[in-house]
Amino acid sequence: MALTLQHRSAVASTGQLSLDREDITFANITPELVRFEVTVCNDGPERSEPTFALLQAAPLGAFVPWQPLGIIRVAALEPGESFVLRTEGLSTRPAPLGPPDRVGPRQLLTALGAEDDRPKADTGTTRGLPRDLFQLLGQGNVHWAGNLNVFIGGKAVERHMAMALRVYPGRTNLAMFVVGSGADAYRFWLDGDAAKWDATLYDGTEQHKAIELHRDNVVAENRWIDVTSQRLMLLTLCPPLNAAEGKVDVHVAQRSTGQEAVVEFNLDPKAAGPGCYVVG
Repeated sequence: MALTLQHRSAVASTGQLSLDREDITFANITPELVRFEVTVCNDGPERSEPTFALLQAAPLGAFVPWQPLGIIRVAALEPGESFVLRTEGLSTRPAPLGPPDRVGPRQLLTALGAEDDRPKADTGTTRGLPRDLFQLLGQGNVHWAGNLNVFIGGKAVERHMAMALRVYPGRTNLAMFVVGSGADAYRFWLDGDAAKWDATLYDGTEQHKAIELHRDNVVAENRWIDVTSQRLMLLTLCPPLNAAEGKVDVHVAQRSTGQEAVVEFNLDPKAAGPGCYVVG
C-alpha cells in the first residue's frame, strides 16, 4: 500500500472515506493501557472499497519521528455510514529523571528517544507507546500525552494532544512538547480560550535546566526559527483564580514541507494528577 503525506491540518479521503483531526481520540482506560478510536465516514454517494489504516504514535510534539502502533482493516461502507477503528497501546511508567529544575533539556530529549525499557511486542499484540514527557519529569497525568498518526487511502491525519492536564490558578504553569528531528525552520502561533491566560512559548533546548525561562528565549509568534536539531519547547500559562477548563492549540508550521501540525493542551484545574509544573 503506497503511503503519502498531505497537509497536516486537512481532511484525509480515500475517494469517499473522510477523516478529520477531531475524529481521532485517545485516553487511558487503565493506568498502563491507552485506547485509541478513529472514526472514518463514507461521505461519497457510492459504497466504498475495503481498505487498511496504518496507525503510528510519537511523543507529544510536532514533526517528531513516528513508531508503528498497528494496522486495522476498514470494511466497505455504505454512503453516510461510519466505522470506528479501535486499537490499544501500552503506556509504561518510566522512573522519573527528576524534577524539571534538575533535568537538562538534552537529557530529557535523549530519554524520549530511548527504547530499552519499552514493552516489546510482535505484530498483532498490544504495542508499547512512546514515553510521556510529563511522566519523565514526575508530572504524570491520568492520560498518556502524545501523538497519533493515521494513514488511510494514501493520506495521513494526525492528532497531538495532552488531555485533562491539571493547571493551578493564580500561578505560572509550565507544560512541554517537542518539535522536529533535525535541521529545519518552524513558526508558531497560539489560539484557544486559554491562550488568554498569558500564554507564552519559550525555546528551552539550550538551557542548563528544563524550566529556565529567559526573555531572550521567548518565541515570537509567526516568525520563522531556524533550528539544527530537535527542540524542547516550553509553554507557560497563568490561569486566573476563577479559571475553569480551557484549551490552548499550538500551531506549528514547517518550512521545508509547508505542512502544519497542531499540539493541543486541554487544561483543567480539577483534573487528577500533578499536571503542569508550577514555576511561581
